[in-house]
Amino acid sequence: MIRKISLITALVAAALSATAGEAAAQGCINSRSHVPLIDADGPYMKKGDFTFSQNFRYLKADKHFVGTTELTGLNATGSNAINEQRNMDLGLAYGLTDRVSLALVIPYLMSGDWSLPLPMGPPMMPSGTKGPRYHQNSEGLGDMQFLARTWLLDPVKHENTNVLFGLGVKAPTGDHNVTDYFGRMDGTHFRQYSVDSSIQPGDGGWGAIVDGGWFRNTSWATLFAAGSYTINPEESNDASSTPANLMGAANVPADIRFNSIPDRYLVRAGLAREIAAVPGLVPQLSWRVEGTMERDLFGGNDGYRQSGYTTSIEPGLTYSFGISTFSVSVPIALVRNRQDGPQNIAGDATFADWMLLFGWTFQL
Repeated sequence: MIRKISLITALVAAALSATAGEAAAQGCINSRSHVPLIDADGPYMKKGDFTFSQNFRYLKADKHFVGTTELTGLNATGSNAINEQRNMDLGLAYGLTDRVSLALVIPYLMSGDWSLPLPMGPPMMPSGTKGPRYHQNSEGLGDMQFLARTWLLDPVKHENTNVLFGLGVKAPTGDHNVTDYFGRMDGTHFRQYSVDSSIQPGDGGWGAIVDGGWFRNTSWATLFAAGSYTINPEESNDASSTPANLMGAANVPADIRFNSIPDRYLVRAGLAREIAAVPGLVPQLSWRVEGTMERDLFGGNDGYRQSGYTTSIEPGLTYSFGISTFSVSVPIALVRNRQDGPQNIAGDATFADWMLLFGWTFQL
């Protein structure tokens, strides 16, 4: 049977690390994220336990897709958008009882960089000349989240398998309208514009979070699954959208002149197995899908959203010793799909080939 420390590390690696942001579209992952689903001293925290987590995420999205078709011409001419992000999330969890835990996450966008040559040049502007690459930059506190979670089965009787259910709230503590100096796609009208929604630290709306997880510790491996859905009932904020900025507000439909506050989701499932020769070291492999919904569950759907999803295969490693657990994984994109959204307006979005996720969790 896998030792308890192996179960801990496997489930920490199965923790949710995104997305309350523009998952799967224009940079794939936004700076808004969730605290880990499984706590560091877990899967079961004891009453009065505190755990602290620190999670880092890096990605570079530079390949454009419409549906599942890559627009290779943009990269060939250097007219593609490039979206590079570095994010850090700080999480604190408390064992209210042996079965119920509370968690707080404080996300911080360390660096968001979205760039485009202006004028864009071919193939977007076949008659134009590609200009120098201009950059939009942002950083700052994101939208904080507070969650309560409970194990559905008695941990005393179910040490090796259980189901976790959680509810939470997302508060609009992050700036949703960071601006930077930029121009239109033809290289004119340079002034301060709202930066692309994918590198906005916040989304400007209150939201509800529903998440859950499952694990089973067997004699040969730990199986796990986790999922999270962020419900954003508000329609849009007052940050001007990228299409409105690049083409001029008068040249785009009224309902996409400002950014949407869309629903988002993440699902992960996989297995992990301890290396007997190295106690505490656990490799794992999981399937991952994350995205932005085409239409929200509640409320209207006005505003500009880059709906779509990324499906990835995610190899990773965790290592535990003492009160600390370290985890690293690299989701590698398999399918990238830019969907049309509620206005049925076809568009493209940039996706990353891979991401780097690194986490450190310890018991206080």
